[in-house]
Amino acid sequence: MSKKEVYTVQEWMDYIEGRVRGDQVIQMEQVLLTEPDAMDGYLEALGMAREYPVLPNSNDFTNSVMNRIDGSASKGNARNSRGGRSRRWFEHRAFHYTVAACLTLIFLSSGLFDKVAPYHKFQEGNTTGSFTEKWTEAATSWLDNFKPKP
Repeated sequence: MSKKEVYTVQEWMDYIEGRVRGDQVIQMEQVLLTEPDAMDGYLEALGMAREYPVLPNSNDFTNSVMNRIDGSASKGNARNSRGGRSRRWFEHRAFHYTVAACLTLIFLSSGLFDKVAPYHKFQEGNTTGSFTEKWTEAATSWLDNFKPKP
């Protein structure tokens, strides 16, 4: 098919209703993308009245769809956007911050930080080494205390 040619309304109806297969589908989609005149025929085919099956109980069908939408919306509010599953209480960020704050308070009150880095090593008068070296020395000496004695 050349660029000047467009498909007929009946051919677009066949395309819409799925009666066109293979390479023809690809060609028709390409024509829709490249030819503005082809869109007119496609839209006309979409607008043509077709007889579709009638629902015997349309009100029941509508109510069941709305109930499913309401049910999935209420489930969606309780779900995490990342995994699609409910977040447990220990997966919340606030829980992790609370645990970190409590551990810091416990370590401060127990004097653990004093054991890791004794204050006499960080006094102003002591100028042997940088601050990083002092921290490294304090941490390694504290960790050496955990080694079993030979």
